[in-house]
Amino acid sequence: MGRQLILAHDLGTSGDKACLFDTEGNFLAEAYHTYPTFYPAEGWFEHDPLTWWEAVKKSSREVVKNAGVSAEEVKAISFSSHGMGVIPVDREGNLLVDRVMIWNDARSTKEAAYILEKSGEREHYEKTGNSFDLALYPAAKLLWVKRNMPEVYKKAYKFLSTKEYLIQKMTGVISYTDYGEAGMSGLFNLNTHQWDPELLEISEVDESKLLTPTDGTQVMGGLTAEAAEEMGLKKGTPVVLGSWDNYACATGAGVRSGSMAVCLGTAGWIGVNHEAPIMTKENMTNVVYVGNDTYFTSIHSHSAGASYDWVIQKLCSYLQQQEHPLAYAEELAAKVPAGSDKLFFLPSMFSGNTFYSSSALCGSLVGMKVLQDNGHVIRAAMEGVGFDLMMGADLFRSQDAMPPQCNLIGGGAHSTLWGQIIADMFESSMMRPKNLQYIGALGAALMAGVGTGLFENFQMAAEITKSDNISVPDPKETAVYRKLLPVYKKFYEQLMPVYKELQNITL
Repeated sequence: MGRQLILAHDLGTSGDKACLFDTEGNFLAEAYHTYPTFYPAEGWFEHDPLTWWEAVKKSSREVVKNAGVSAEEVKAISFSSHGMGVIPVDREGNLLVDRVMIWNDARSTKEAAYILEKSGEREHYEKTGNSFDLALYPAAKLLWVKRNMPEVYKKAYKFLSTKEYLIQKMTGVISYTDYGEAGMSGLFNLNTHQWDPELLEISEVDESKLLTPTDGTQVMGGLTAEAAEEMGLKKGTPVVLGSWDNYACATGAGVRSGSMAVCLGTAGWIGVNHEAPIMTKENMTNVVYVGNDTYFTSIHSHSAGASYDWVIQKLCSYLQQQEHPLAYAEELAAKVPAGSDKLFFLPSMFSGNTFYSSSALCGSLVGMKVLQDNGHVIRAAMEGVGFDLMMGADLFRSQDAMPPQCNLIGGGAHSTLWGQIIADMFESSMMRPKNLQYIGALGAALMAGVGTGLFENFQMAAEITKSDNISVPDPKETAVYRKLLPVYKKFYEQLMPVYKELQNITL
């Protein structure tokens, strides 16, 4: 009998990473293919879904070849993918538009304002747990489609998200979405675990055009003969639903009830699983029901790694001449003391964070002095993301939900210095799981394994990702960040109205 392998597709904003794992959770091989993003107007971000399918077909063939295995050994397929999409298809799964809005498309600002006016901002949050700019959610995007593309809305049999579109291409099945994807729609009731009739009415969305929410371990069907041939796989291979990328990453990192993942990715976030939502009257955490009486509560810095990359590539562009630019940047930052000699960077390139959120916000570098240099700027960028998330750690601690050790993931987790900064700010140790760069794909693979019976449960994730690569908090550094955090908050409070005024100026 051959090996039993799982193929996981991790679909990001830029491309698809296909990864193969065995039933011990061991990573075998990867393949990556990109697809373009289109920017037809300010605030518009679009993909052609057919380019996802082309990337998935190519990466599927390539990863099997790279691993030196046979198609027959692949026993299940699943997904970690960007979500919050609205992809109109007819009953046969044919696209009704050439390009679709992706998660960060914010063209539906008027529709979002209309929905919140009708539902009430706090009332909408308490029903849905959704705390991002509502223009990013399908609730507002679907209303935009209905108002601006009425014929498309009318003809649509269903509106799909990324992985659901690909599942349809693979299996011909259009039926389910996972609870997490539904929960990130602005239309799903956090308490009843169903589409909310009042929110559907306000957003003018027909429930019949939405998929049925279910668990991410749901087997959707088997590969059709045509799809199997195009992907280089075996007909009938089970395709499992999977989840949106944040929760897939948390699953792959071994997050269970009461444990926490800290992600330093393009967006930064910290998230915990609990039997009840973690919500406060003062703030709006993002809460998603993920099935099995479990709620995933997260707090975000919306452009964490994106802002840091901007600093490295734009403000410190000379670093690109180095053989290892990021490693050299870390060397420079490590020479600067905690607090960057009172230089602050607010990583607000995209709508700020959970605590200070507005589309008017911009990135800010404040407290500059002539004695500071590039090392200060780089460290301040790391610390700015840290301060954004430190506010979240404090909130979780106030709710007795802050563990003594967290799982640190995302591209930024490869930086020893950044991991130490986060440990000092959070007053919790940071463990970098094994297979760090494949954590989202591993989460998808675990869902596929549980769904098909290859894995008994998700507990193995906590075991196979254990690592001795841990950053332990330094009380002296923590004390510095404690002194500076109130000042950091004041910068947001003072700059928010100024940036809103600036947003309204037409030049």
